[in-house]
Amino acid sequence: MRIRWVAWAVMMALHFLAIAFLPKELAPALAGSVYLPLMPLSAMGLPVLSTAPSGGWAGPSVLGWVAVVLVWGLVWWGVASLVARFTQHRHAPHAA
Repeated sequence: MRIRWVAWAVMMALHFLAIAFLPKELAPALAGSVYLPLMPLSAMGLPVLSTAPSGGWAGPSVLGWVAVVLVWGLVWWGVASLVARFTQHRHAPHAA
């Protein structure tokens, strides 16, 4: 279980750092990682996009950032669970 938490924390931190310190080469992919979870929620009428001008695209609102963190937290938790599943030590069944 510990490896799952560590892997999840590392992936969340790397995702956050990539968004916070946006490398030019990865800008389209990282912008997509923010807007991808927001578009369906916005289409359902949730106020996940801000009305303040942000240079072309509407930036995420507070609810939008919460949604982004929750969606990617769940995605990275799933990835961490798969990593943990394939890296845990398997015990041989005991013969009776």
